[in-house]
Formats: sequence, structure tokens, C-alpha cells
Amino acid sequence: MTKINIDKIVLDKSIYPRNGVNDFNVARLASALATGTKLPPLTIEAATKRLIDGWHRHQAYKQRGIETIDVKEKTYASEADLFADSVRLNISHGEPLDSYSVRQSIIRLQQYGYSRDQVSEVVRLPIDRIEKIERGFAFNAAGAPIALKGGINHLRGATLSEGQQEINRHYSGGKATFHVKQLSELFENNMWPRTQMFAHEMNRLVQLWTAVNKEKQEA
Repeated sequence: MTKINIDKIVLDKSIYPRNGVNDFNVARLASALATGTKLPPLTIEAATKRLIDGWHRHQAYKQRGIETIDVKEKTYASEADLFADSVRLNISHGEPLDSYSVRQSIIRLQQYGYSRDQVSEVVRLPIDRIEKIERGFAFNAAGAPIALKGGINHLRGATLSEGQQEINRHYSGGKATFHVKQLSELFENNMWPRTQMFAHEMNRLVQLWTAVNKEKQEA
């Protein structure tokens, strides 16, 4: 273990297996630091100083203005092994990896040439579970697998357009019925936003739903 100035640590999102940083978790860790709690050291790659494990801790240190922190430096034989270790470490402790991040990690590891046995060891899932996850992938025009977020799993096995891929990347992951129910409750309780943008999006939603129903009737 060694000490390093936090500004020397490189944040490379391409090797971060999570779908994003949880602000609530960062705030919780920052509060712990304020009470004098000592957090485990971050893991970085020795040569490039890229952060392998500890993104939430890193952000918590930044919030608290802490400049010098403890890190473990590691060396990797390849970029594939580096990414695998990032996944392995993020799965083993801290906030659990969500299912979408696990699916994305499986795809990346396979693209690096990892066998199912090797992927199983990294993501800590049995091979039959990994095979089931693979059957839930969609595909792009080139035939490459795409991990789907929750709520749009009905598209498994389909070839997605670029627009659909973009929606999948930014979709919250909740079921569509949940979002529709939220809108219904806003209207029922007279609590919807009184903005021009909201009115525009609701009009667009009605038009799209009308078009979908028309297609179904004509089919």
C-alpha cells in the first residue's frame, strides 16, 4: 500500500463496470469520512494510475477535499485482465453490481476472448446462469450482442436500430408500466408539471400511442 495525491489518479470510464456512480452512496461515504472513518485503499494500475476499484470512495474523498489517499498498485498482463479484475473487485464488495452492469461485463469479457468458465469466475455466476443471460441479449446490425436493461427484455433476440440502442443506453431500467402508472397518479391527484415541455411530451406520447393502436388494428 502507498499514498498518492488524488489528482494523479486517472478515471477511465471504459474500464468501469458499473452503469454509473451512485450519488447516495458517495454522500454516505463522505459522511463516514467526516466522522473519522478510515476507508479501504483504492486499487489503481501501477503504470497508468487508472482507477480499478473504488470510484465511490474516490468521489467521497473529493467531496471532503482530501488530497492524499491510500492506494494499492497492481500490474496487469493485458487490458483484458485489467478489466476482469475491475469487474471482480466491484462484484466482491461495496454496492452490488446491477444486473445490466453484469450483462455488459459478460459481453466485454467475451469480446476479450474469455471462456465461459473464465467469465463465470469473474462475475461469480454459474455457467448455466451465464447461458441464460446470453439468451436474453439483443443484437446490433453487425450481429454483436447488446445487454438490455430491465423493462425492455421483450426485445431479446431482436436486432436493434441505432435509435433503439440509444434508448436502451439511457433508459432508467424500470418497467414501462411503472412509468405509466406514475404519470396516471400525477394526473389523478392534480400534481402534474405545468410546463410547456411537459405538455409537449404528453402530446407526443398520446400521438405515439394512438399510432401504435392503429397499427395493431390494421394488422
